[in-house]
Amino acid sequence: MYSQLPPLSWLRAFDASARLGSFTLAAEELGLTPSAVSYQVRGLEAKLGHALFRREHRMLQLTRLGQAYLPVVAKAFADIDATTSSLFGKAAEAEITLRCVSSLSLLWLVPRLERFRAAFPESRLRFLSASWSEMPEGEEIDVDIRFGDGTWTDGEVLSLMHSEVIAVGTAGRVQDGAPDTLVTAPLIELVGVVDGWQQFFARHLPGVTAPEPAYKVDQSLIALELACRGLGVALVAEVFARPYLADGRLVRAAAAPLPARQGHYLVLPASRNSRRREVASLVAWLRAEAGRDERAGDA
Repeated sequence: MYSQLPPLSWLRAFDASARLGSFTLAAEELGLTPSAVSYQVRGLEAKLGHALFRREHRMLQLTRLGQAYLPVVAKAFADIDATTSSLFGKAAEAEITLRCVSSLSLLWLVPRLERFRAAFPESRLRFLSASWSEMPEGEEIDVDIRFGDGTWTDGEVLSLMHSEVIAVGTAGRVQDGAPDTLVTAPLIELVGVVDGWQQFFARHLPGVTAPEPAYKVDQSLIALELACRGLGVALVAEVFARPYLADGRLVRAAAAPLPARQGHYLVLPASRNSRRREVASLVAWLRAEAGRDERAGDA
């Protein structure tokens, strides 16, 4: 692999000499002696089998092949420099990588990002979408928003929100606030949650066995969209259903909610620096937004 690639030190010597027009100036930039730079350039020419410079009166002039080769070499070094700065430099340190469950990202976080940008105009966010069932990639993540019981051990865990669970469907599918209609309605259930239809029926329709769900999905967003199409009744977190209820796309199938035993948590992976100013600011903002949302729900 890369069998034709010359030593990078030779290419650096060629690039510097061509830009500066002098082995002496190139040597100053590279921290070498002029003879060492000249030796490396001659080594490159020998490997390529062609002269890259015409040496005239202590001045260097690129040959035709040298002129064709220089932009390629210069671009390669520029690309490496830019990528190194992006991944490992100060700009990379200022970037925050946030991994978020997809439904929470689309239904809760994205509509609030304008406020975050107004509060922290210099911050740069890198988003990674996730399903609740995916394993975290803590080595790449500054803030990981997960759904569960908060018992993870791979970082600092902070509670974000616990939203009550409600049943929702279209007005044509369910009678607003009347759980009896659920007995014959197709049910839409989220897989992997502990607050499911069996718990809902036990609380609101004691003595009635919950039918087997017609649909099982792993995202609240999918459940809500199925419900919007009249395909069934979804059991989701109230915070996700709120915009659907507000514009009338969906109505509650039961007036009383089901208390949630699981919630959304912020996990700050131990492998990352959670004390960075940018990360601390994002965490504080997320928790403040969750508190604002909880107060709005109570109201």
